[in-house]
This record gives sequence, C-alpha cells and structure tokens, in this order.
Amino acid sequence: MHVMKKIKVYILLTALIISSFLYFSTLYAQQTIKVYVNNKLIAFDASPRNIDNRVLVPVRGILESLDAEVNWDGTTRTVTTSKDGIDIRLKIGSRTAYVNQKPFVLDVPPQLIRDRTFIPVRFLAEGLGADVSWDGKNNAVYITYPSTSFSYKGISLGDSVSHVIETFGNPLRIDSSEYNFNWYVYHNNYRGYIQIGVKDRVVVALYGNDSGWDNHYNIDINTEKTIIEEKLKDPLTMITKGNVNYLLPGFRKGFEEYYLYSVNGDYITIFFDLHNHNKVTAIHMVSKIVEEAYIPSDYDTTTLRKAYEAQLFDLTNVARVKRGLTPLVRCSDADTVAYKHSYDMVKNQFFSHDNLQGLSPGDRLLKEGIDYYRAGENIAAGQQSAIYAFEGLMNSKGHREAILGDFENLGVGVAFGGPYNV
Repeated sequence: MHVMKKIKVYILLTALIISSFLYFSTLYAQQTIKVYVNNKLIAFDASPRNIDNRVLVPVRGILESLDAEVNWDGTTRTVTTSKDGIDIRLKIGSRTAYVNQKPFVLDVPPQLIRDRTFIPVRFLAEGLGADVSWDGKNNAVYITYPSTSFSYKGISLGDSVSHVIETFGNPLRIDSSEYNFNWYVYHNNYRGYIQIGVKDRVVVALYGNDSGWDNHYNIDINTEKTIIEEKLKDPLTMITKGNVNYLLPGFRKGFEEYYLYSVNGDYITIFFDLHNHNKVTAIHMVSKIVEEAYIPSDYDTTTLRKAYEAQLFDLTNVARVKRGLTPLVRCSDADTVAYKHSYDMVKNQFFSHDNLQGLSPGDRLLKEGIDYYRAGENIAAGQQSAIYAFEGLMNSKGHREAILGDFENLGVGVAFGGPYNV
C-alpha cells in the first residue's frame, strides 16, 4: 500500500539568453559662492554666479567633479552629460532641459559668460541623483553624491569575504552562478534570505528579498514603484558589452516586473510585485566589471543545474514563510519527475504541461510510483537564472497560487539546452 503524499511538482525550464532651486539672501549675492561635492571644495576656472537668485556654475568643472561625461556641441550650443544611465541635455538660452528625453522647465537658462558655459547647479546635480543644499551663512552649495550605491545589512560590493563571514557566519550553501562567481547563500529557516556573490574573495553581487537594504535613496523592500521612478528616473533599455548592445526584455506599460539601473557603475535590478501594488519585492546587484564580462551562453553544467534547483526550492519557501505558510519539504522522487519533464521538453523542443505522449503532471507522478491526492505544476522558460524565473512566476497569478498553495512537498528539475538554451 502506497503512503499518500500531497505533492506540488514545480518544474523549471529557464533560458540563459540571457527641481527645485537655490534661494538665498541678496546680502550674499556679491560674495564668492563656494561649491562642495561630498565636502570637497571644487576649484572652477571661473567663479560660480548668482543670476536671478539661482546659482549657476561652469559646466565642465561641476560635471568632472561628479565623474559625469560631458560633451559640447558648438553648432547647436548644446551641453549633454551622462552618468549611470542618466542623460541630461541643456541648450544655451533655453529654459527647457531634458533628463532622459523628458522635458523640464528651468527658471534660469544655461548661459555663455566670457566663453564659459554656466548651468543651474541644483537642476544638474539633482538630475544626476545627488542631494543639493544651500548654506546661506557661508554662501556655499553642498552636493552630496553617494560613494557607494546599495548595501545589505552592512555588506557592499567590494567587501572582503572575511567581512561577509564576520557579519553572517559561514554560508548554508555555496552555489554556482551563470556568472564567473559563486553565491554564498544565507537564511534562517527561510527568513532573511540573501545571496552574496563572491569572486576572488571579494563581494561582486548581492540578491535579497528581505528588508535591510541601505542606500542614498532610502529604497528597500516594499518601496513603491513610483518612488523608484522618482528617485532613479528612467531604467536602462540595454547593456553594452564590448561592441554589442544587448536589449533588455520589454514589458507592457504599468506591468513592469523589474527595472535595471546603473548606479555608481554597478548594475541594480529592482523587482516589483505586480500583485502587491507594484512594491519592491527583491533587489539584485552585480558589479560593472562582472556584468559587462558576462555573455549569455550555454551553461550545461550539473553544478549550475543543482544550484538553480536549490535556489528555486529556497525561494518558494521564503515566499511561503513570509505569508505565514508552512514551508514545503523537498521530495527527491518529485525532483526526478520534474527533471525528466524538463529534459523531455529540451530534447523534443516543446513547452507544455502534457508531454508528447499526452501524459499530464499527475500521470507522470503515478508513472514514477508517487501516489498523491493533489498536485500542481509550474514550468518556466526564457529566464536568465533561478532568481529571474522565480520573480517571474510570482508575478503570474496562476503560478503564484501554486507556489502559495495547499501542498506539503516540492520537486524541482532544471534542464539545459533546446530553443531556450536552458
């Protein structure tokens, strides 16, 4: 007599294709205006100016101090600057400026003064993501730009692995990744889940779906998407790697599952929960050097397959525990059923819950000798990794219901190859 098992079969087929203004008293209008970036006094080749109670500064000096690229088109008398995926365009004499092609109205236009281009400092600095304040007593502008982007509970990109272990202890597991680093995986009974990417004993990536993110923008889990758009502006639409531009997946407007940004040179993906008012559900960071060296390819390795399976299992239980549900128990027999179906779909190039012999998920469970009284199945394809696959499944109503459904066991199977590469 078979022991009845209540099993959720979860199968992954994933693909590695992979303005405000400065106001100050006229008492100081004729005094020298000082400008500080991260408390460092900036030396200009021409003094900042007070024009109609607005501070204008020489364009090249301020942009170089912010590590932003700057270009001047003498024919159109246009200044363009870019930093971390933000592009700003201003034209001499025009009150209309553009941030990532979105128009903004300036109180005072950029001006040519003695062959120097002067631009409104607050608009420019805030447009590039900095904070700007005015010290009327000292006639000084203070620009604060974060030297690091995002960190999680004291861990930032560039930290040593020894600092990671001092902070979190030894990892529960070390997983392969699609990149050239390994993930150190941490959680406490599926709470406080974090993956820390380590290469050459240095942190090069972070992924987490629990509160504890620290950054200049006050962005954390459950931050609303509108705040992300306000703080970080328009997301990237492509990444340039070498001489190749890789376009990012497009989403229907209002249903964006994630945004990708370049912040202080690091690539940051912010995932949203479409079923929870578009709030932030997870944050994923990869260093510039690692991300731009990564080329989507075939990763047909057993270690990576096992890593994806383990991460999908963990992430499923993290989602359940967050909502007060009992975590699922891993079932090796169901793993086998899941893997065989994934491999079958890869080998025979189809994508369906029923195989080419017409066997349903339930039929395949019974064929493997597993009795059950409730079974569910999720399949996914076209995602870069287990992280992207899971976040995508949670944004699909039916898949989400299966993940959070009334089950006790879980089987996960990943196979590489086929039209989706995984």
